[in-house]
Amino acid sequence: MLEFHAPWCPACKDLVKSWNGFAEWSKDLNVHVGEIDVTTNTGLSGRFLVTALPTIYHVKDGVFRSYSGPRDKDDLISFIEEKKWTIIEPMPTWKHPDSFQMGVVSWFFKASMTARDLHNYLVEKQGLPTWASYALFGLATLILGCILGFFIVCIIDWVFPATPSASSAVVRKPAGADSKKQTKKDKKQQQKSKAQDAQKAKEDEEEEKLSDIDSSQASELDSQNSLSEGEEDKEDGVRQRKGENKKDAKPVANGKSSTEASPKKKK
Repeated sequence: MLEFHAPWCPACKDLVKSWNGFAEWSKDLNVHVGEIDVTTNTGLSGRFLVTALPTIYHVKDGVFRSYSGPRDKDDLISFIEEKKWTIIEPMPTWKHPDSFQMGVVSWFFKASMTARDLHNYLVEKQGLPTWASYALFGLATLILGCILGFFIVCIIDWVFPATPSASSAVVRKPAGADSKKQTKKDKKQQQKSKAQDAQKAKEDEEEEKLSDIDSSQASELDSQNSLSEGEEDKEDGVRQRKGENKKDAKPVANGKSSTEASPKKKK
């Protein structure tokens, strides 16, 4: 059983008595009881990702479990005696203290504690203003970032060397290769142009045929219209003649016409 605590934590101070009483039963319970000060062991606090104090872990056969039960001595003893730790789910592999990512986190924890100690040293012992200390840390961060970025770029260029782009690269080809490709392209273009010309000629012939058919049909319609108009004119002339004959005719007296009766009267 591991307890992470800090000297300035009030809850950790309240747990001291219960934790020491639990430690006295460690031999009877066949368990090792220990405590870790996060102020002096920042790397371990980073590996276990301790974000709240106090934090208690149960460890058995390399499997880590977080204890979140009551913190009295009797509760801790019953937790071991009754094997209540079997109910708790173990820590996931990505969060395991031995994993690579948690090692990186521990390194960041160490760096942060080192930066804090340096800040306290500059402010408390050297009498430097707080804003000046922050400005120095900001400048150092920019410089380190530029240096690290330069090294990263160099490593990337070394691992993945840059290749010339397609626009700038000049590829040398055999002398006859371009001419052969050009002749093939010319042949294809000629074939396409011939096919297009033939298709256009067919279309023109079809259009001429259609125009001839339309003109012949139009001439036939005109002839039919002229014939119909001539027949109508003839019919009108016949009708007019019939009307004139009707007007010139006179009534017949005694079976003879008026022309024959007139000389008899003169006689």
